[in-house]
Amino acid sequence: MTSQKILTYFINRRLRQFRQLIDKLDLDRVQRKISTVDINQSEFSKRVNAVNILRHSAINSPYYRKTLPKYIRKLDRKNVYSILRTLPFTTSAAVSANSEDFLAIPKSEVISVHFTYGTTGNKKTIFNSKNDLQRLKYSYILGMINCGINPSDIAQIVYSYGVWALASHIQDALRTLEIVVLPTGNYMNFQDQKKFIEEFETTVIFGTPSYVYNLAKEIGLSERSKGKMKAIMMGGEGLPEHRRKIIEERLGGEVFLNYGLNEFGGGIGSECKAHNGYHVFPSSILEIIDPQTEELVEDGEWGELVLTSLSREAMPLIRYRTGDISRIILGNCECGMKLPRIDYIKGRADDRVIIGAAEKYYPIVFDKLFDSITEVQDYWIEIIREDERDTMKVYILTKNGSKSLEQKIIDKLYSLDSIKVDIETTKTLNKPQIIIVNKLPNNNIKRRRLVDKRKFKP
Repeated sequence: MTSQKILTYFINRRLRQFRQLIDKLDLDRVQRKISTVDINQSEFSKRVNAVNILRHSAINSPYYRKTLPKYIRKLDRKNVYSILRTLPFTTSAAVSANSEDFLAIPKSEVISVHFTYGTTGNKKTIFNSKNDLQRLKYSYILGMINCGINPSDIAQIVYSYGVWALASHIQDALRTLEIVVLPTGNYMNFQDQKKFIEEFETTVIFGTPSYVYNLAKEIGLSERSKGKMKAIMMGGEGLPEHRRKIIEERLGGEVFLNYGLNEFGGGIGSECKAHNGYHVFPSSILEIIDPQTEELVEDGEWGELVLTSLSREAMPLIRYRTGDISRIILGNCECGMKLPRIDYIKGRADDRVIIGAAEKYYPIVFDKLFDSITEVQDYWIEIIREDERDTMKVYILTKNGSKSLEQKIIDKLYSLDSIKVDIETTKTLNKPQIIIVNKLPNNNIKRRRLVDKRKFKP
């Protein structure tokens, strides 16, 4: 125990020194340290922090006090990973059912509360301590610095402000870097957003991919404004490659995607300039499991991402099943940074829908299909049952509805051999119904684009 305390002291001292460089705005040195992370040193620190967080959870969290103590009696930094992989998973449903049961500090020490509904499920209450907010802020700052953002920038935040809290966390990080912030949110119309961009000479935009994509398509920035734009940082949703190109062409700047969960306070990882997956910050331990068997998959195989928080004091989560489908990217990143990477989210474990003769689809399949049709602004697919067959009702949001567009969409769907076979050969799927709309049936922040409405599943 004494050696663990000594190691923790030195790790925390090194972390404080790193933060001091940020506070002094010595960003060149910070950038060099990010790009030359010693992976062995990072893994050693993660093991020490994992021991601390498991003990902290087992002693102080009512939820984990019921399950963890018997697992951690012989815990040390050498065996912590093997013991971690024997621990029960934490589910989103458990956190939704009673968020306060996960609280591992006295409620009087909570200084921030935010909420998340996620893509599915009920509301979750997320508690933060003073230390949590500090750690969270610096994790955002590291991602920003790695993308070349510095105090000379003007940042416009077009995320929604409110119980989600992401916008306010980003704003706090930007102000620490002494960057001017324009908190326009997503409530004003696109033309007013444009006025802010042009008047204040915005160089960085923060927002969700769907909002920024629609903003890019609706406004025509001057070449001068596009030339001033340095980066567009987005998270909360995936982004097909076609949309990335449109955003960069119409707004200027380089698009960077970030991956995070509100349950973990936000940032888990971010893209680098190589744009090949997310580098995962050392504040979490990641695992990839088969969502059905719950067994670990081989590195490089797709599965459900499971995360363990290493730095959350108020509300630590152990082996949290994110529901997101990803994989560990093998090999070194061409940017030179040694932090591990995960691939872009392929879908959610509960998003996969069986259509026709038992073929399973993630929404990303249809993202890629429709993304090449420029008239399609967005879409929504419902799977219903008609005449003892499956039917795809495809709602298309567009300004240019026509019979030729409907035929394009039909052709794209038929380009999937499994759909064509199920319509023409197995007879398990009716011809798709294309419905042109000026508003989609659902407008949540993280809307599911593929919805199963059948009463009787095949």
